[in-house]
Amino acid sequence: MTENLQQTKEILKQNFPIFNNESLIDRIANHARVFKNEKEELIVDLGDFPKWIPLVTKGALKISRADSDGGEIFLYYLYPGQTCAMTLNCCMIDKPSEIRAVAEAGTEYIGLPRKSLAEWMMEFEEWRQFTLESYNDRYENLLATIDAIAFHKLDERLLGLLQDKSIALGSTKVEITHKKLAEELHSSREVVSRLLKQLEKVGKVSLQRNQIELIDF
Repeated sequence: MTENLQQTKEILKQNFPIFNNESLIDRIANHARVFKNEKEELIVDLGDFPKWIPLVTKGALKISRADSDGGEIFLYYLYPGQTCAMTLNCCMIDKPSEIRAVAEAGTEYIGLPRKSLAEWMMEFEEWRQFTLESYNDRYENLLATIDAIAFHKLDERLLGLLQDKSIALGSTKVEITHKKLAEELHSSREVVSRLLKQLEKVGKVSLQRNQIELIDF
């Protein structure tokens, strides 16, 4: 067994304890490819037919929806130990992606080839269970997003998004423009800038150029 193969198996065991079947771990490790993103990178876009299913092992993947006019709305983050159920679904039924996935800087994930998924669903109970749990978790994420849009004020959504980004980056300092935040919240830059000023006044954040530091988090 090569050193890289053994490392992949250890990473899988650390981040995905549900995979306790050595045959499944061997199969994943032998077919997987390890991806490391030194900078923010788009890994799946709307209309793509994903080649790889990401198993996040470090950092975070940002999942969002976008329209034909370039509008975008943030849905949720995927953290270590999680995968993208929407990408799984696209690969299982061979349909183009309906979401956009962006790897934050410093993110690492194990990519699984789409052609192996159906076979593993039939062969390994652990894989079937992991897939079902992933669908359920992402369903709950989507419900939380819908609730936030429907029932929460924009300042609460803004602060929640900044907190999510802080967790994803592993830092209380989030490098992002007001314009980008507005796009992810499907709002305007002027409104977001005004809300950030209000959050700064009450001691929730500290604003610098293209950077926001979370104070009360």
